[in-house]
Amino acid sequence: MSEKKATRSEMNDEFIEDTFFEKGHVGLKVRQLLITILAWFGLLLPFGLVLFPILFFKDKVIVFDAFQTAIRLFQLMDEFLLAAAIFIIIFFLVLTYRNNKRFKNLLQKKKTYDEEILDTRKAVLEQYFTENFGPKEEREATKFISIPEEKNMQTSTIRDLYEENGVTLK
Repeated sequence: MSEKKATRSEMNDEFIEDTFFEKGHVGLKVRQLLITILAWFGLLLPFGLVLFPILFFKDKVIVFDAFQTAIRLFQLMDEFLLAAAIFIIIFFLVLTYRNNKRFKNLLQKKKTYDEEILDTRKAVLEQYFTENFGPKEEREATKFISIPEEKNMQTSTIRDLYEENGVTLK
């Protein structure tokens, strides 16, 4: 059974944008980082409150009472984590349903890229490849090729070509 390979146009139809990974959007990144730090702090704080007196004030703390406190704390954490897990599962299901609905109704019908810029980029690359590596038909028909060192592409070549032709990358 052979797997069907997706074409570039099919992949473009399934492309999803995420503003977190784009340049800028500092507010979004800071907000998400703060929420993550607060969540970790909220998770670890109860353990610290119980363990700190046991570890650093051994002579002033009745250890038996500290362990009873720890047991009560863990029972409370069990209840909290069960409620949190139920909430997370429900939240996950709602977000999955919403994302699938959005994908079906919006993203499959709307292009998330600029067709004119894409065509310009394709033309710029095709011109560059034709100048450096020969016509497209010859390139596609060739099974093996050895590129001279002076024609090797640098890591910034494509980005530079786009900038020269006014279609910069984000």
